[in-house]
Amino acid sequence: MGIGTERLEQEICHLFPQAQVGRMDRDTTSRRRGHQQILKGLESGTTDILVGTQMIVKGHDFPNVTFVGVVSADTSLHFPDFRASERTFQLLTQVAGRAGRGEVPGEVIIQTFNPDHYSILKAKDHDFIGFYQEECQFRKALDYPPFSRLINFRLTGNSEKQTRVIAETLGKVGELLLKKKFQRGIEILGPSAAPFTKMRGKFRWQMLVKGKSSQQLHQFAQELASQMEVQTKGRGVHLDIDVDPVFIL
Repeated sequence: MGIGTERLEQEICHLFPQAQVGRMDRDTTSRRRGHQQILKGLESGTTDILVGTQMIVKGHDFPNVTFVGVVSADTSLHFPDFRASERTFQLLTQVAGRAGRGEVPGEVIIQTFNPDHYSILKAKDHDFIGFYQEECQFRKALDYPPFSRLINFRLTGNSEKQTRVIAETLGKVGELLLKKKFQRGIEILGPSAAPFTKMRGKFRWQMLVKGKSSQQLHQFAQELASQMEVQTKGRGVHLDIDVDPVFIL
């Protein structure tokens, strides 16, 4: 076990000392044309083994790639996001599709601590319909999209304390709005610290609002934003409203 692609690259070099090993991650692709140079090495065959992050699975077509290994396939599965299983299935399906695109059959090995999870089993079997059916059962039971709509109210601020205080106010204002105007059809989740509590030097809190009526949700969002404008003014905290959020991290 280790963190990051550099550690994995070291292990690969140790196991296969005769191989030319490349690495594709944020560090190696930050240089100008770094991305193209790495892929060119794989295409030409001068790179025998390529180690990388998720970026190496996206849409590349190399007939000479016959083997793919996925290390720690559970990473995306454990994100606190209702789409975690869907993203894991997508990623494994994409990475499996990189092997065997030429005349030679491909082989894929997945390392996981959750070999019985449906997203991993369905990806192994390329069972898109089966995954869809099982995922829909989970979404329906918890009333998540596509069986409801979501709005994410995300607060970012320079001060940890100030951001938390504004988040608590956001929750109180939201609850009051529910009691006065939106007693049915809307559910508030939070507020709570975002899974990635601090990004780019900013502290993050969020509150999810769930409901079936987009019109009702939009009306609730407009009124809540209007009331919070006074609360956030001059406090160094910014409110973002993300309708139908793709990421809630």
